Amino acid sequence: MSYEITWEEHGVYKRFWGFVSYQEYSRSQESVLGDPRVDEIRYIINDLLAVEGYTVTTEQAEYLASFNRGSSFSNPRIRIAYVTRDAKVIFLMRAMSAISSYRLKDFPTLEDAKSWAAEEA
Repeated sequence: MSYEITWEEHGVYKRFWGFVSYQEYSRSQESVLGDPRVDEIRYIINDLLAVEGYTVTTEQAEYLASFNRGSSFSNPRIRIAYVTRDAKVIFLMRAMSAISSYRLKDFPTLEDAKSWAAEEA
């Protein structure tokens, strides 16, 4: 497993490192969105700065973006941040924001993402 999940007062911080497979990222998303605490959170921060490689196709990214529809019915206020400088991840995230039930945004630093997350927490 190349990620850890930390539940915070108003959200979730997910830190990834090394090589991240689609299955691992998907498991992290299912773990958070399937948890009963998801009804009370306002943000999810995906910290990808320490990721050295990954395997996610466009089709898989589309599935991940549509997967969150169920949880958005009980909590439509969640905003999701991606902390990365990887152009491919930014491209995928921005493309998927059109079909995601949640507002998605990319940030170059963790501090920027945390500041954005705190705006409506």
